[in-house]
Amino acid sequence: MQKLRLQLIWFVIFGLMAMNAFAQVELSLEDIVQIARTKNLSSRKAYVESKSAYWNFQIHKSNLRPQLRLNTQLANFSMGTTPVSQEDGTIEIKTINQNSSNASISLFQPLPFLGAQVFMNSYLYRFDNFSNKTHSYSSQPLEVGLQLPVLKFSQLKWDKRIEPMRYQESQMEYDRDLELSAFQAVDLFFRNLSDRHEFNMANFNMEINTELYRISEEKFKTGRISKDELLQVQLMMVNAQKSLKAAKVEMENSSLLLLTHLSLSDITDFGPIVPDFIPDFTVTTTQAFEYALKYNPESISFKRRLIQADQEVARTKGSTGISGDVYATMGYGSNFDKLADWQKNLNQHANLQVGLSIPIIDWGRTHAARKKAEMKQELEQTTVLQEQINFEKEIIALVNIVEMLKENIKVETKAKNISAERYEIAYKRYLAGDLSILELNMAQNEKDYASRSLLAIQGNFWVNYHRLRMITLYDFITQTALVSVNQNNIIN
Repeated sequence: MQKLRLQLIWFVIFGLMAMNAFAQVELSLEDIVQIARTKNLSSRKAYVESKSAYWNFQIHKSNLRPQLRLNTQLANFSMGTTPVSQEDGTIEIKTINQNSSNASISLFQPLPFLGAQVFMNSYLYRFDNFSNKTHSYSSQPLEVGLQLPVLKFSQLKWDKRIEPMRYQESQMEYDRDLELSAFQAVDLFFRNLSDRHEFNMANFNMEINTELYRISEEKFKTGRISKDELLQVQLMMVNAQKSLKAAKVEMENSSLLLLTHLSLSDITDFGPIVPDFIPDFTVTTTQAFEYALKYNPESISFKRRLIQADQEVARTKGSTGISGDVYATMGYGSNFDKLADWQKNLNQHANLQVGLSIPIIDWGRTHAARKKAEMKQELEQTTVLQEQINFEKEIIALVNIVEMLKENIKVETKAKNISAERYEIAYKRYLAGDLSILELNMAQNEKDYASRSLLAIQGNFWVNYHRLRMITLYDFITQTALVSVNQNNIIN
């Protein structure tokens, strides 16, 4: 349904643009949110970053799987003269005309829990001597081996813990970035609404003050008002003109910012539809915490950063102190003149290498490096803890603000209606000569303030609500999670 609605929105927008480049397009708050989440450049950037993280995770998964590799040297031809060492130690210059070629196939399997690697090799070598028209082979049909670091840091072992979390975090960040784009669009939307409201009030006040000045001139000519009162009305008209020009510039600038954010630069003008309803929903801090911990990337980021702090300590310990290596191979090989005899006269061979590195005098370098790593780990743990507390406080504050603003909208709506009615009565009384210009001006200011205050509270409500949506990735009005299919699969 959302996809169909979005297609309809774009059909209407481009249809109106095709009919008249200067036609005004009406956009509601819901339209703005949908476009910001799906069609603007910010959403495209979030998509590209998400796919980049996906392919990075695929690289990590491939590092854990067996790797099969074929290496060949098809030709190594030599012709000319070269010094050749003889059995008696002398050197004889001989003419050579020869070629060698080889092929090997290797299978590697990493063992992340040990930081080791097991492997299998198979090798075939051919040598051709064109001078005497002979050739020979050397083969190693099978060789198995183990490469094992001892007391060393294993990057793959830690990657196996961190990379799945990093991938899940990136998918959550994609959904969060879409909501961030929507949040910014809502903020710009209500900023533009506020500027349009200021422009409309300034235009209305300009018309009213112009009419008041005309009436006041007639009253002054008949002696019903003083010169001072006439000048006061004239000053109000001049100030209304200044306010109208300033409001128009602010409205045009905020319209441009919103259209640019939505990547709708081809639209010259639009009419925002003011949301005149109060959504009927309730949200508790318990619910907000639950959804934030489940869907927000910060919940994964906190865990990942703590594990990475442990990783750096392990890296430091693995690069200092006692360490060693074990390298072992065993296999079979033979030499032969005919390729069909490759399996004859196989000879077993084995190799074992054990190395050990022990620092004897390092003037406290190992101890200092490890303490430094531990202090950085403790600092990161403290930072994460503080950020978790701030994260929880922000959720509590947003829930309280959203619930408070819902109630304030009802109160401000009543205040706006009362002040509008009062101004209408005051205006009629002034025309009848029963009210001074100062009292009328006061009633007008109260009406403007109430109207401005209601729109500001409405804007604050929707902006804070969408910030709450961005943090929890949950729409409390429709009671749906704002996560992609991929993230749901990962979470499940």
